[in-house]
Amino acid sequence: MPLILAIVMVVLVGAGVGGYFLFTADDSGSPAADRPANAMQRLWEAPSPASDREGQGENNLRSMWFNNDDVVLGDGQGVRAYNRKTGKKQWTVKTPKGAGEVCAMSKDASEDGVGAVVFDAGGDDCSFLSVIDTDTGRTLWSKNLKGGNTEDTPQMVVNSKVVAVAIGDTYAGFTITGGAKVWELTARGHDCTTTVGLSPQYRAVGSDCSDAKPKKQLALQDLEYSGIHSTVTGDGRAVGQILSDRPLTIRMSEEADVIDAEGTLSTYTEEGKPAKTFKLSGELKDLSLKPRDTFVDEDEQVLVSGYGSGGIAAVDLKTGELLWKKRSSASAALDTEGLIAVTDAPDTGTPGQDPVLVSIGVRDGKEKVLGTVYDPKHALGSPELMSLAWDGHTNTLFIQGDGLSHDKSSIQAFKAPVS
Repeated sequence: MPLILAIVMVVLVGAGVGGYFLFTADDSGSPAADRPANAMQRLWEAPSPASDREGQGENNLRSMWFNNDDVVLGDGQGVRAYNRKTGKKQWTVKTPKGAGEVCAMSKDASEDGVGAVVFDAGGDDCSFLSVIDTDTGRTLWSKNLKGGNTEDTPQMVVNSKVVAVAIGDTYAGFTITGGAKVWELTARGHDCTTTVGLSPQYRAVGSDCSDAKPKKQLALQDLEYSGIHSTVTGDGRAVGQILSDRPLTIRMSEEADVIDAEGTLSTYTEEGKPAKTFKLSGELKDLSLKPRDTFVDEDEQVLVSGYGSGGIAAVDLKTGELLWKKRSSASAALDTEGLIAVTDAPDTGTPGQDPVLVSIGVRDGKEKVLGTVYDPKHALGSPELMSLAWDGHTNTLFIQGDGLSHDKSSIQAFKAPVS
């Protein structure tokens, strides 16, 4: 049997940013009678034309990256950078020759300012990879990875040394500088079922082979340091997504020969040894566990993820206990203040007609209101339908998404009041 490489992805409804820059004056002086005292100042807004690629997979256009001065995002008109304070457009990524519209962005750019973008290689095949400098938008290198299989959910991660991808028939790592191939995934045998998860730090490969020894194996590889790797013999569970690098946390199937990866949540030590495994049953079954909205605290004790229909929840990674859950909320980032989130129904204060920005204690779930995301027309959509990013240095929230009327999709920047 040919090698079967399955990347289990989660479909997200996305929104992007594009079009020509549109500056809107600060509305902090709005005479609206219902303007709350803690309304956040709206710094700027720019149009965000929708893309046909929105909602096609985990690596769609919901990513927002930061460089020193800008926020970088993508939409139906490409990937571009806007100054975080003024909203002035700085650059747009050039479409490679022979490529079509932008399909996807990596979840994050590297700390060195390198990000991965995928364009349509033709025939709705998201296989044209470009690696860019996030400070300038300059393309460092591009590769057309179009193969025998059409790709609509490309997966790519970036660290200080390599760009690792699972695109079509290509499961490989390339150098940041120049794009030379440094590794390529191959099957352990001729009759194998193999599943792969990628993160900036790790590659996890689960395999179940009838003609190889051991028959079942989980292989963990550090993508930056090739000498750091480990194997777990006898574990043939299908790998879904890597949710966190510290600790290494993987969503996996409950047993071998299952590729839905819905069954368990497993953590591993720095040496690659199994630590804890919890079945995703009972209260845990409603965890969405999407890499984009899943966070682990600095102490590596608590995981926060989407929960149920439009909510969030926290899990103790040592016991598997559900610590708290909240409805009508979406996470933006982990900060020194705690989990930064937007909610329609805060636990503190009176719920209003505009979303509220809060910080949440990751272990106790206690909320502190940071400000109201005020829109004079009260047209902002539900938090779970927004794409969110948080700049903790300037206390600025970025929101990408459609308004309630769906006639205007935009990127907006709001500055939280200084407490």
